[in-house]
Amino acid sequence: MINTLNESSLHRTLKTYYASMSEGSRTEVKTDDYIADIIDKKGNITEIQTANLAYLKDKIKYFTAEKRNISVIYPIVTTKYIETVNQKTGKTVYRKSPQHKTIYSIFRELTGLYPFLLNKYFSLEAVEVITVEIRKTTEEPVQSINGRRRVRRNWLKTDKQLKEIGKIHKFHSREHYLSLLPKNLPECFTATDIRKAFAEQNLKIKTNDIQLMLWVFSHCGLLEKKECGKRRYNYRIK
Repeated sequence: MINTLNESSLHRTLKTYYASMSEGSRTEVKTDDYIADIIDKKGNITEIQTANLAYLKDKIKYFTAEKRNISVIYPIVTTKYIETVNQKTGKTVYRKSPQHKTIYSIFRELTGLYPFLLNKYFSLEAVEVITVEIRKTTEEPVQSINGRRRVRRNWLKTDKQLKEIGKIHKFHSREHYLSLLPKNLPECFTATDIRKAFAEQNLKIKTNDIQLMLWVFSHCGLLEKKECGKRRYNYRIK
């Protein structure tokens, strides 16, 4: 099939899942100059993107300009298990990764899509998932397949599998995005105010995720940003 040779099991499973939600939907459909992951009977487009949302920028720009609805599905790995297969002995080691993400991890990805977030033809679904990453050992330290490793390792990631789907966050309006701000913020607030408000709600949100959220919200027009000192800013909801 077109465009499926390099997709992970995670991508393939989510594509099948979302295609099944609308009777008559088709997958891997060439439409105009692009291939859509899913198109339903009404011509609405759904794209599954497991990483690097900015890669969809041109496709989203094209279809929204054509006044066609496009929804992006992005999985957030809240829990990850790692299954490592030793290619010499055949032994498999299964462990839980200490890494995990929250809904606020998505803002690093949204820095490339902020011009479309409030477009009426665009919607986003952030899906919390539990995954299993499949690895195979190598005799010598190697670079990753995508070439992004800073340090060579004695293993290669060969697949990513979906274990469980959790909470789904849907975004299609300014209210949906602003609901991620903590409650009881003052009318004019800072990043520190947000961090303290999250702490009062017993939420451990990374400082960098808060800063990225403020960057995205101010750039897409949800927040007004005003300098109030050296490298300090106040924000206000527009």
